[in-house]
Amino acid sequence: MSSTPSPRFRRPAPLFAARAEEIPGAPDPQLATDLGHESARALLDGVYRSTDPAVVERVLHLVETEGLDDLASLWSGSPAETLPGALWRLYVLHTWAQRNAHDVVRRYREGTHTIPGLRYLAGVAEPPDIDQVRATLDEILRGAFTGDLPIALGRAGAVAVLCAHGTAHLADLERTPELQHAMTTQASRLLSTGEELTEAARMAEAGTLS
Repeated sequence: MSSTPSPRFRRPAPLFAARAEEIPGAPDPQLATDLGHESARALLDGVYRSTDPAVVERVLHLVETEGLDDLASLWSGSPAETLPGALWRLYVLHTWAQRNAHDVVRRYREGTHTIPGLRYLAGVAEPPDIDQVRATLDEILRGAFTGDLPIALGRAGAVAVLCAHGTAHLADLERTPELQHAMTTQASRLLSTGEELTEAARMAEAGTLS
């Protein structure tokens, strides 16, 4: 490891630095949309073109260094069939796996009993454990920025769908209606996220995700 520290990875300039001053109060919806698209494309292109492996690794820790709220302000309102919308869902799934890996493993394992074939697309080593799930989501996120965006989105979609089916199964085992309802709601959201990521993967493959 080099004794000279690498410069801290910073968000691309188009995020807020140059244009934020144009916004006197709450961002104009169209300007906010433009910022979201510009920042997503700048981040993706900037990392893809970089020859520094450390830059790619810093992308994995973007939420830790910049905060999920910062990404949310830019990307969370973007439709799922757009690049910022797809990257937002990818980062949220990655963050969930890093912070609650035990929960993800539990739901993922249950899901593989329901639709076992999908685990081959997800690419999590068998039997899945905490370290493997975290490493797999790191690999998926890393791949999104190194030229394999369609594959990365497809794999992330498979993970989310498997977790959705697992969550639905676990909901049936809960003892109270309140917990069953909460788990069922989570399953529905995970399924929607998985389907959105899968569709984004198709669009990325076709070159229509922007």
